[in-house]
Amino acid sequence: MPIELKYLVWSVALFFVMILAQALGAVLSKKASISDLVGARDNFPAAGLGPFHGRAKRAQYNFIEGMCMFVPLVLVAAVTNSFSELTALGAALFFWGRVVFAPTYWFGVPWVRTLAWFVSIAGILMILWELLF
Repeated sequence: MPIELKYLVWSVALFFVMILAQALGAVLSKKASISDLVGARDNFPAAGLGPFHGRAKRAQYNFIEGMCMFVPLVLVAAVTNSFSELTALGAALFFWGRVVFAPTYWFGVPWVRTLAWFVSIAGILMILWELLF
């Protein structure tokens, strides 16, 4: 399997970790129980479930936005057999940037989080560049 597809699969695994962190943050906030999480969630507080849960949820949404760009680009590269050193590096930058982004967002580390986000976006742009030119 090409490395770009491996990074895609690992990105999905990272997304599962992010979902679990968000759910754990809800439980640890003591504002939600396991029973609340398995229900319809109609009674969650409007202000959220604490700072960690809020950051984990925002990181999760941001990851979805990144995946909406990363996934189709990697799949187009696969279908068109356009993998190269640039797409491999781009996929690596996206994945590892997101690995750093998630916990730095969860724990409120502003500058490192932003740098990690830029690294992941640079990875997306590298793959896009290879496909367009």
